[in-house]
Amino acid sequence: MKKNNKKKKLMAAAAALALIAAISGTFAWITAQDQRINRAESAAVSDNSVTVKETWEPKPLVPGTEATKEVAVSNTGTASVFVRVSYEEVLKHLDKLGAEKYDTTTGTGDKADPKYKYVANDSGLGKHMPINFNGDQTYKDGFVQVPAGQITGLATPADDNVKLLVKGGKTIDAVTGAEKISYEAKLMHEYFTHTSNSSLNPGDVGYDASLNNYQSMTFNITVSNENSKLDAKDWNFALTNVKYGYYENGYKNTTVNWAKSSLPDEDGADTGRALIGTDGVRYSVDYNYTFGGLGYAAATDLPAVTPAIVADQIPTAAGNKGVQADTNGLAKSSIRIGYSADVTDTTLLVNEKWVYNEDDGWFYYTVPVKSGETTKNLLEKLIFDSSMSTEYTNASYDLVVKMEAVQANADALTDTAGWHLGGGTTPTGDTLAIVTKLKAGI
Repeated sequence: MKKNNKKKKLMAAAAALALIAAISGTFAWITAQDQRINRAESAAVSDNSVTVKETWEPKPLVPGTEATKEVAVSNTGTASVFVRVSYEEVLKHLDKLGAEKYDTTTGTGDKADPKYKYVANDSGLGKHMPINFNGDQTYKDGFVQVPAGQITGLATPADDNVKLLVKGGKTIDAVTGAEKISYEAKLMHEYFTHTSNSSLNPGDVGYDASLNNYQSMTFNITVSNENSKLDAKDWNFALTNVKYGYYENGYKNTTVNWAKSSLPDEDGADTGRALIGTDGVRYSVDYNYTFGGLGYAAATDLPAVTPAIVADQIPTAAGNKGVQADTNGLAKSSIRIGYSADVTDTTLLVNEKWVYNEDDGWFYYTVPVKSGETTKNLLEKLIFDSSMSTEYTNASYDLVVKMEAVQANADALTDTAGWHLGGGTTPTGDTLAIVTKLKAGI
């Protein structure tokens, strides 16, 4: 009799615990997430069963070009899942939008000096950065360096590593005997010399000027002994008004988070972001999106969630749409995404399509993705519009495609341990339409 009572008490306790778990919503839904960084000069999967399937052909940021950028989601697990995709963006661009400046050096070589002082892996955030000069091509074009002893007007050592290169000289007509003086001159600051060149001079065997880095300069020049020498490299030169080319304040980052992530970020923290705020390597791409790496004063300066709400950025069918980063940072819309024909809107919500939800910034696939299946493509290409101008000088753009998957269970859509759509209340608007459509496909 005592054994039966004890058994009944254990069964009652187990039932009570199950009831408490059901009420408190602590059921652990099967989830997964992934992110891809596409850098154009531009994630964590809990069980590797649901991943971003991508065809990405990187291209430089050249106006009027495009790069293949096909994105779908594959499910190699055993359970059917709901999937959704959104973006995080990082656009590194010049603070003054490509405006060039030339000025004299202060001789200090600090971040506010027009003359650039080399720093390895320099992010260029908040400091003057050099306007680069193609010194390698200058040597190939036949320009020759003038010895320092034949030059006046350089404030050594403030102007050390400045190279004056000339081409031309004096010619004498064989018939008339008339003399003609013609030359070209270029001035550049060699701010980085590769170790393999450090013991050599331009023209020496083994010297490779393409390994060095050079800063553009402006100057006025006069020559004093052009009649005594035939070759311009042997003349004496006087330089005045020597200035260094730079981009004022260097670079800054414009970052965007389209949608709040429901799963922990790359560092395992619940931030509402996937990669922004972290650093590491994703699919062989090194990134540093920490607040310091992005140039923010504090972690609280990292971007809030901003779903795209303007028509130019919201796809309802195949076509090219804008992103947010260049609109926010450059007041331009020249970086475009080419969406596939398998994109719909919430008024249609047909099967096996992608639909954008303005309420939360996520693209939802309209049916559960079964084991072994792959969704239709959401994206087809990344487009660099011909309207790109100097604002994009030296820019790089990272499009982080982030994906989240949750077990294809009706409760997982609204549960706090799932996507929590509706935020604890009955979903409304586009969110309600999407939830209704997904539930109907189970």
